[in-house]
Amino acid sequence: MIQTNLVTWESFEEEYRNTGGFLFEDSLSIPGYTICDWYFDLHEEIQLLYSKKENLFESITNNLSKLDEFRKTGYFPCGALFFELGYFFIEGMDLKSSGLEEGTPLLHYTIYKQKKRIQYPNPNHTQRDQSTKQNIDILWTKDTYKEKWEKTKDALLLGESYELNLCFPISLSVEGDLFSYYQSLKSKQKTKYSAFYPFKDKRILSFSPELFFEVKGENIQTEPMKGTILRGNTSKQDKENKNTLLSSAKERAENVMITDLYRNDLGRIAKQGTVVVTDLFLVKGLETVWQMVSKVEAKLKNPFQWFPILQALFPSGSVIGAPKRRSFELLREFEGKNRGLYTGALFVSEMLDGAPWIRSSVTIRTIDFRNEGNVWMGNYGVGSGITVLSDAEAEYEECLAKLKFISNPNLPQFEILETLRFGHGKYFLKDLHLERMELTAVRLGFPFSKEKAEASLKEHPHPSKGGEVFRIRFLLNERGEFRLESFPFTKPKIRPRVRLGMASRPVDTGDLFLYHKTTNRSFYHEMLEECKTKSIDDCVLFDTNDQILETNLRNLFIRKGKFWFTPRLETGGLPGVFRKTLLQKGWVKETDLYKTDLEKADEILVGNSLRGFERVELILE
Repeated sequence: MIQTNLVTWESFEEEYRNTGGFLFEDSLSIPGYTICDWYFDLHEEIQLLYSKKENLFESITNNLSKLDEFRKTGYFPCGALFFELGYFFIEGMDLKSSGLEEGTPLLHYTIYKQKKRIQYPNPNHTQRDQSTKQNIDILWTKDTYKEKWEKTKDALLLGESYELNLCFPISLSVEGDLFSYYQSLKSKQKTKYSAFYPFKDKRILSFSPELFFEVKGENIQTEPMKGTILRGNTSKQDKENKNTLLSSAKERAENVMITDLYRNDLGRIAKQGTVVVTDLFLVKGLETVWQMVSKVEAKLKNPFQWFPILQALFPSGSVIGAPKRRSFELLREFEGKNRGLYTGALFVSEMLDGAPWIRSSVTIRTIDFRNEGNVWMGNYGVGSGITVLSDAEAEYEECLAKLKFISNPNLPQFEILETLRFGHGKYFLKDLHLERMELTAVRLGFPFSKEKAEASLKEHPHPSKGGEVFRIRFLLNERGEFRLESFPFTKPKIRPRVRLGMASRPVDTGDLFLYHKTTNRSFYHEMLEECKTKSIDDCVLFDTNDQILETNLRNLFIRKGKFWFTPRLETGGLPGVFRKTLLQKGWVKETDLYKTDLEKADEILVGNSLRGFERVELILE
């Protein structure tokens, strides 16, 4: 039985900075919180390096036996397996003749005396040190990648492999506190297998979404991950991207090959007839990408021991290809350097209720830092599976997509927001508001319950004074909690025209928050402040191609002759529920509109669900 204690972020941070240790964390399962398995109180630390003089077979097997013995006697062995250890475990390969340089890391582990499981609230940006500075250097140009990709494709066409996971290195330098940096990156890449592993003058920061294997008693589970596509900005694009991944012949072929490889590998250590694929082509959403995952489970034929498990499984086939041995050889040749920790594994282990409990992640989305004075220098890697169906441009872009959680800026804490009009005992267009809130919640990874939303709206007291109308700010936080703010809303009897100008610069089409209504409205606020300096009420937003989109507060509607039109919002802009109603009724049509369309329009209106339609006085400089 695992007991979890709830603590505050402040108490956890203070205690961890004083105590140290290995953190193996799940920041995905409970929105807004991290479930932390914390291993501490150092007993022994071992680093095993490649050496031509040493009997490596004896050294590796002895160290793996120590991991088993320490676990059985109540200690907590945790550590890292480096990719080059594949020379030892892949059948038919020989570490002695590998050509590795002296001192190449193979295995690093730490034996801890104590462990506790806690749950703490994820720190917001004001609780984290914001002073860290990072620099990212992509070490392969697109041309270099294409050159390596062509060699990879040739090997596939010759039948030397069915799939090759071509990877290339990224160099990072970070100035500042790495623990805060870890928490900052964790807020952008929520996974079930994050890890912070400090030792000597090194730090490992991992945000892996991929389980290598988990053993509980005699049961073993693996979750090979193969197939990636970027998340979309709009809910529509996001759904389309997910469906594209699901229906991609290339991605499904990759996933099947690796799933079959895992079935075969598990078959070597499993009881006959127990290997089963429990999920195939399961698509999981991370902050920046969709990932395709399958699950393979089995029952071990012998009690858990490290040596036979790694001999069967390491390194993960998902980061090499199939068949494993020849794919490993080809990738070593094409990539031209050690991967190091990247695509190796991290692990934690213990006894739970008298049975072994071991969890290991594949070290993708992982940075291996070393200290160089005031700067931490890190190695990071990205890669993708290449098959005969692959395209070089698409694969390179997929690799760069896996870098986005590091390169994307940190965001302030925000809530999802809907602004509703309440009057005569009813919320105007309530169902459409809740529908939009749910779509945004799905895209941004917030839990959403329509039943809780309805209950929150119903429970909130509103004064009932005849025809009094209220502006309702309905908010949802990352933990799935709703709150409501209510303000009197009065329309003037004679409604002035909205003085409408043009924004001073185009929108950033890649800004996710232009497509979803949240409290993170920094761009809109900035544009409204500019409006004040120009003595106008609102301004028209446009993209880099000069297509007009919306205003800061309203959607746009333009009449040409007998017909009304509203701009498409694929390149930025919030699809208002009032606008959606008009589209559903067929009263307006979506189309591409430009500044010249504004100038030539027979009539211009703006509108939203709170204010309805408003007439416009167009102010063009």
